[in-house]
Amino acid sequence: MKLKNLLIALMMVIGSTLMAQEKYEQGVVEQFGRLLMVSMEGKEDQNIKADDKNVTGRTFALNYLASLRNEGWEVWNSAPMPSGTIFFIRRKLK
Repeated sequence: MKLKNLLIALMMVIGSTLMAQEKYEQGVVEQFGRLLMVSMEGKEDQNIKADDKNVTGRTFALNYLASLRNEGWEVWNSAPMPSGTIFFIRRKLK
């Protein structure tokens, strides 16, 4: 009887854990100097070039990522590349 109750409890915990997983949209922002290449799930890829000559590549990338934050996106990882930086972004699905 104890084994049966333990198995039922374990199945309930596993089931509730699987149901609680959050779903995300994924995206990537690649920074190459003053050029950003943006790829987001379900959208067409974009190339965005900095117009202001006084803006460095990092500042431009960080300003763009801050604007995405207003739309619910978050940076969840980043990695250096030989020619720039890649930012992995995600947004919770509603």
